Amino acid sequence: MRISMKKLASILLMLTCIIGLTACGGEEKVMRHDPDVVKAQCLWMYEGMSREWTASELEMFDAYTKDEYDAYTANIYEISSIRVDGEVVVSGIHSWIDNKEEIGRVEEKVTVNDITIDAKEDELIVSVAIDGELHDAVMEMMYDKNLHIISINTNIIYSFGELMEKAGVNTLIGMGTVFAVLILISLIIGGFGFIPKIQASLSARKQVKEAVEESVDNAIAGIIEREEVSDDQELIAVIAAAIAASECASSTDGFVVRSIRKIR
Repeated sequence: MRISMKKLASILLMLTCIIGLTACGGEEKVMRHDPDVVKAQCLWMYEGMSREWTASELEMFDAYTKDEYDAYTANIYEISSIRVDGEVVVSGIHSWIDNKEEIGRVEEKVTVNDITIDAKEDELIVSVAIDGELHDAVMEMMYDKNLHIISINTNIIYSFGELMEKAGVNTLIGMGTVFAVLILISLIIGGFGFIPKIQASLSARKQVKEAVEESVDNAIAGIIEREEVSDDQELIAVIAAAIAASECASSTDGFVVRSIRKIR
């Protein structure tokens, strides 16, 4: 089957267009920036934040008001043309201080050659490589589309063995927590069987207490009743003696008290 030159040319042209569109679609747009300026700015920020900070200086920064932050960042912009918020600077300083102990002494002075830029369409991620005595690290600064630094963080670079050790510890802690919770749940479920026994024991104690209280009440009532009878007999004897005395009788024989009535 023959293919005419005209059809062949059309096919080749179509394939060329498809390849061209694929190439255009694969091209990533990146934010416009001057790499030399960005690197110089990040080097300046690194040198300013990685110095020794006193506790009084940190307290002063943390206590800044918005106006004081604005004045501080305006001074930074005047010196270095860097746009950054004061809170971002203070956060970056704290991130450096929190990781400085694991980094140790910086072995070599950081230069622009240690800085790399990952450019995207609407942001720049600038990484400052730090050669530490104990661990290497990266101070990462992120620019937004207006070339304004919006975050600064220092990240430790751990070895594969250290990462595996941390992963193992985290796994053990996670599994240990799960097993502890399961054991606690099992104990709680097992304890449900003792609830009826505890309720029966409390009920029996309550019945015993009520029986004791009832017997005590009965005993007290009996004592009171006996005391009342005893009091009546004594009263009768006294009255009989008084009557005998009034009649000049030598004894109470022959006197009978039929009733005793209280006169109000």
